[in-house]
Amino acid sequence: MSANSPKLLTEPRQAHYLALTIIVFLLFCGLSLLSQVMNPVFLLVTLMGIALPLIWGRKTGNWKEMGFTKQNMGKALLWSGIAGILASSIGLVVLPKISSTKKLGIQLAIGIPIWALVASPFQEFFFRSLLQTRFKKPLGDWWGLLTANTCFTLWHYFAPFVGRTTVPLDTLVGAISTFAAGFVYSYSFHKTRNIITPCLAHTLTGVTFILVGAMDFTQSMW
Repeated sequence: MSANSPKLLTEPRQAHYLALTIIVFLLFCGLSLLSQVMNPVFLLVTLMGIALPLIWGRKTGNWKEMGFTKQNMGKALLWSGIAGILASSIGLVVLPKISSTKKLGIQLAIGIPIWALVASPFQEFFFRSLLQTRFKKPLGDWWGLLTANTCFTLWHYFAPFVGRTTVPLDTLVGAISTFAAGFVYSYSFHKTRNIITPCLAHTLTGVTFILVGAMDFTQSMW
C-alpha cells in the first residue's frame, strides 16, 4: 500500500461503507436496467451520476479527495492524454470494423459536447469520484480501484446502449476491453488525484469512436 493510501476504517465502519456504497451502485444499475424499456429514465441515471458525487462532496467537504481540485493540472492533462490514447487503442482493437463517418462535422458538433459535458462526467464522477474513493476507504487503494472498476464494467450490461453500438459490449471480448479501458481511467485517477484526468481520457475515447464510425449521434443519442 502506498504512503498516500487512506487509513483503513474499523470493521463496523467498513461494513457500513461497503453496504451503503453497494446499495447506491445497485440503485444505479436498477435504474439503468429500467431505462432499457423506458428510455427517459436514463436521464435520471445521468443526473444521479453527476449529482450524487457533488452532493457527497458538499456533505463531507472531501472535494480534494474526490478529485475536484485545481491541483496537479499539468500532470492531470498529461495523464489524460496518455490514458485517452491507451483506452482508445483498447477500443479500436475489439471493434469488428472501422469505417468512415457519415456527416463527420455534424457528428463531432453533437458528439464532442455530449461526451465532454454529459457522457464522460456522469460516468467518471460516479465510478471514480464516488465509488473508487469510497471503496478505497475500507479496502485500500488497489482493491478499491479494482472493485470500482468491476462495478464500472458490470454497469455497462445494465445500460440501454448494450447491443445498440458497434462496440461489442455484449461479448466476453467486450467485457474484457471495457474492464481494461476502465482500469486505465481508474489508474489515471489514482495517479493524479484529479477527476479531470479520467473525464478527458473518456471523452477522447468517445470522440475516437465517432471518428471511426462506431457511434452515430444523428440517429440516436445512446
